Order: sequence, then structure tokens, then C-alpha cells
Amino acid sequence: MKTKTSEERRAVCIDRDENGRALYEEDILAELARELARRKEERRPLELQWILNANFLSGHQYCDINPQNGEIANADPGEGTRGCFNRIFPLVETRLANLKQLKYRMTVRPRTSEADDAVKADISTKLLASLMETQGFSAKRDMLVSWSELCGSAFVLSWWNRDGGRELAGSGKGKSVREGALCCGLLTPYEVYPESVYKQDIEDQRSILLEQVLTVDELYELYGVRVPGTEADTFALTPVSSGGGFGAAVSSAYAMTCRRQKNSVRLHTFFERPNRFRPEGRLIIATEETLLFYGPLPYDTIPICALKCRDMPGQFFGRSVIADLIPLQRAYNSAKNKIHDHIRTLAANPLLVPEGSVEDVEALEGCGVTPGTVLEYNAERGVPTPLQFPGISDEVRLECESIAREMEYVAGVSQLMVVGGTPSGVVSGTAIERLRQIDATRLSLTGDNIRECVRKLAQIWLRICKRCASGCRILDCVGANDAGGVLVWTAEDLNSFDIAYDTENELKYGEEAQKAAFLEAMKLGLFCDETGTVPLPFRRRALEMMRLGGYGELMSESELQLQNARRENAFLAYGRTEDPGPYDDDALHLDEHRRFALQQSFAALRKKEPELAARFDAHIAQHARRLAEASAPAPTGETERKTQ
Repeated sequence: MKTKTSEERRAVCIDRDENGRALYEEDILAELARELARRKEERRPLELQWILNANFLSGHQYCDINPQNGEIANADPGEGTRGCFNRIFPLVETRLANLKQLKYRMTVRPRTSEADDAVKADISTKLLASLMETQGFSAKRDMLVSWSELCGSAFVLSWWNRDGGRELAGSGKGKSVREGALCCGLLTPYEVYPESVYKQDIEDQRSILLEQVLTVDELYELYGVRVPGTEADTFALTPVSSGGGFGAAVSSAYAMTCRRQKNSVRLHTFFERPNRFRPEGRLIIATEETLLFYGPLPYDTIPICALKCRDMPGQFFGRSVIADLIPLQRAYNSAKNKIHDHIRTLAANPLLVPEGSVEDVEALEGCGVTPGTVLEYNAERGVPTPLQFPGISDEVRLECESIAREMEYVAGVSQLMVVGGTPSGVVSGTAIERLRQIDATRLSLTGDNIRECVRKLAQIWLRICKRCASGCRILDCVGANDAGGVLVWTAEDLNSFDIAYDTENELKYGEEAQKAAFLEAMKLGLFCDETGTVPLPFRRRALEMMRLGGYGELMSESELQLQNARRENAFLAYGRTEDPGPYDDDALHLDEHRRFALQQSFAALRKKEPELAARFDAHIAQHARRLAEASAPAPTGETERKTQ
């Protein structure tokens, strides 16, 4: 098939606007350029704040936004010490360490109370867990939270990769047909341009435009298209010269500045949600000079999810905690430098020298009289004496401590989180736990935002899989004893997008509190059965909470028996039943099989395949019969023979 030239392609009408006017490739590229320029201008003030946040976090703290030219300008060094005492970085690091405690185990709720919907909800839950693992979401989540703390917002873009997944067939020409796979990637706020920065949620935006700087090779890997590369501006942390005061220059700080990336292109992706004029929405992918894709939106919504550090009412982008810490950091640097200037003055040993008493006065201007210096002076004209001046006020030191405590308060942490210290006079364990709960409650606001972002992302993933996945798919299991983890699913199995977390926000109800409550319940005997014994699952859970490590190596025969019974339950979904084995523990197998038979999934199986369910009933009956025979008393004659 002959490939069209660029001139032939540009002469083809691609679409029509609301007025019926024909749209060609140059019209679409011009529309993207105009819309991008408008959105950049609207977002410009926020972008300057993000750059300022990055500078302060990295240690370049003598800079500010110049309102006249709209750029970040260095501050005048002035006289005196100009040291940087970065308290923002450890506070943000403390926030990140606590936010990483959050867990994201989720469950998909059934759409209805029907048994079939319960089975499908269970499939969706297992699919979500698998997607989290295959996408490497833990590492991406940490980077997502870091960008959110830095700029106030971060985003996740999800899409369906037709060239991913298992290979289904080959065409014989070096190409293969694959089943496709879900993919996701992080977006920094620098790359996202909403329709309006004054519409709060993504659902409120009619369209979202992305601009990304990619190398030519990266673009080819994504879309299989070669375009000429140029130099493109992008943001990066680069070393800058930071004044140290008294004329000294120190190149030890990093600042967020623009850099030129060679052999690159600017990729524009335009998402327009379904509307009255375009019921299927619109997706445009283009570089500055080439249109790569134009067509309906492949999904039923814009596949972007937002995470905000702190919500701002009526604002699309969130607010970073660093923006509130910057004024306090400036005041802290100023107060600390006053103390250091005082110490420097004392170390310089300033002298009052009568005129004419010392011939070489210039030798004393640098650092006064150093140890071992021989000073010649004319006693008739006066004796040099040390300069007397009052010591530094305690108010300066108190101001430093006050600002430090205020910065911790603004950051949502305290001494207990930062250094493990408690306020003076607080020695009660109950009071300390109360302080920890207060800190966790303040930080949990950001934690709730993270959990809500992940929940919405899970909904987007399920919607994309339902819309794009075709045929039967198999999720692999991990471990030879976990054969029950094999899952076969189709798009028809994804019919519910009501997702809930299995646990509460760990920042509100911490792991230590959960462990203490669990162990206390064990001491009270709340988990004991009728014989006063703690069942094996509860003992195993206690070992996990105590973090003894390596407890899996101590797996008893009971653990292996339970795994064997669960495998038999899982094989039932594939129409496979077997007779009890000679080494099966009938009591454990019977208990595990009955648990499975009482679930809704087995009720649905009984309606769908009654013969298979009957075979499983017979399997359970065999275990019950063997258990009854083993526990039955022996005949009287046989007992007498054994006694003799």
C-alpha cells in the first residue's frame, strides 16, 4: 500500500467543526497551538510558585518571584552572613515517611445482591491486586506523592497499550499480534494544562491538554513514528552560585531552571470528554508540526487521575505545604544569621585602637589579634583595648525556636514525628499517644487525598480493561502452593466500579494501635474456640503483627494442609474434583471446604453447574465420613485384645 506524502495528507479533510467548516491537519495543529498558548498564560503564576518551591526545597533560598518580569530572581546578598539553614527538606521528608505507611488493599463491591455479581466483584478485586503488582505501583505511588508535596499536585495517566501483554500470533514479517495490556505513567503538573485553572476537579474540565518533552527515540517507541528532533526547553535542577556573605561565593545550592534537551520533540495530547457535539469525545496526539492521531476518545472518560497535597476550593491545582513554609524559612534564616554574625564578631576580636598607637592598622582589620600575634603599639598614644558590646539577646534564640515550632505546626508534624521528642512536662504514655494521634489526624488530610486518588485510579483501570480487553485472559499465580491464585477473566466479568478500602486510614488508626488492640484481644481470649485454643489463622496473624521475620520458614503441617484444601477449592472452578488423599487431615479439610461451600461463589456455581457442585458435596461427605470413622470407639472385643 502506497504511503501518502505530507502534502497529500494535509490536503485531506479530517473533521468538521460545529459550524460545518472543514478541518485539515494545519487547522488542528493551529488550534492546539492557540489553546496551549492561552492555557500557559493562565497557568503561569502557579508555575512560578512551583519553581520557587523546588528552589527552597533544594536549598537555594535567597530568591523570590519578580512580579515585574514574571521570573524567579536572586535576592541581593547584602552585608553579613547569608547562610541557608534548610528546615523545609527534613519536614517534607518526615511527611513523606509517614505518608508511606498508607496501605491500598481494596475490594470491589458487587453491583447487586445476586450471587453472579458477587463472583464478578471477586474477580475484579483480584484483577486490581494483579494490576497494582504488574504496574509497579508502589514505586510510582512514592514518586507521585513526592511531586504532590513539591508542587501541590501530581497526576497519573492510564492508557491501553495494544502492543503489550502476551503474544497471540505472528504475521511472519517480524510482527506479532498481542493481547494488549494496561499501562500507566506519572505526569508532573508542568505537563498538564486544564481548560480552566478555576474548575476544581478533572470531572469539571471539558478538556485537558498535555505537553511532554520526549526524545525522538521515546516517541518512536510509543507511536512507531520518526520525526526530526530539535532542542526543547525543559525544567531541571541545576547547580547555582549562592552568596555566602561578606563577599564569599559558595556553589553548593541547586535551583529549578530551564535546560535545553537535544534531539527532542514536544508531544501534545488533547483529551476532550464526550459532549453533545462529539458524543464519543475526541483524542488528538501531535507534535508541533505533525499530526499523529485524530479520532474519538478510546475511553468513556478522560483517563487522568489527580493527587493534591492540599485542596484549594475553586482551584484545579492543589497547594503545596512548602508554599506556606517559605515565609517562615526566610525568617528562620534571618534569625540564625544574626546569631552567626554575633559569633563571627566575637571571633574576629575587634579592638579600639587610639589614633597613631599602632603603625600597621590594616593587619588588624581582617581578624583582630589572632593567637600568638605580637602587637607593637605606642603606649604614649594609648593602649588598644577589646571592643565592649552587649551579648546577644535571648529573644533572638527564642525567636529561632519559636519559628522552628511554627514550621512544624504548618507542615502538619511535630517534635514527636521529626525527632521523637515530646514537649516539656509531657511524660504520660496516654498524653504522648494523644499527641501522636493529633499529628496523625492533621497529616491524614493528605492521606485521605492519596487514598481517594488511588481509588479513582482503580476505577479508571477497571473501565479501561472492560472497554479494551478482548477474549479470555489468565492471571498467573505466584508460588507452587498457591495454584488457587490462577484467575480467568473476560471484560464481561467487570460490571461493578464501586471500590472500597479494606482498612481505615493508617494515619488515623496507626499500625501500632492496631497491633496493640489485636494482642489485647488475644489476651482476653476473644479469638479462642470452644476448647480454649487460639485457631491457627489468628496465631499466624499475631506472628505477622509482631514482625518476627522468617515465620514462613516455620510453616507447620497444618499450614500445608490448609493450602492443599484451598487448592482443591480453587480447582473446583475448573471442573476438577478429587477424592481425599491418604495424608489429608480430615478435620482441617472439612472446615476449609465448608467455609468455601458457605460463600456466594459456591451458591452461584451450584445454580450454574449442579453436577459439579454435587461432586464437591460428595467430597465433603467423604471427609466427614473418614473423620467420623477415625473418632468412633473401637469394638469391645478388639479393645480387650489390645488390653491383653
